[in-house]
Amino acid sequence: MLGLHDIQYLYEFIFWLVTFFILKKVWHKPKIRLFYGYSVATLNVAAVFFFSLASVQGEMPSLDAFSFGFLHTMVAVVMLTLVHQSQKLETPKASED
Repeated sequence: MLGLHDIQYLYEFIFWLVTFFILKKVWHKPKIRLFYGYSVATLNVAAVFFFSLASVQGEMPSLDAFSFGFLHTMVAVVMLTLVHQSQKLETPKASED
């Protein structure tokens, strides 16, 4: 069952719940969306670095590190694409007027 060491999940749930409600209040601001997108992409690239480092040091099998690294690379690419597309939608070209 649930022991005292399982309280970490409660902390994580509360953290993401608070994050959700904060973002819900400020998501309409373009700078917030831009910062959030870039920070998520940066954290995913950092995760790729740490997976690679763990693989090189022998703490993680190479194929696992590759698969996790690939996943996080794709998340970073998707976030950067979404940021780029949202900026494109927010600033229409002058020639379209």
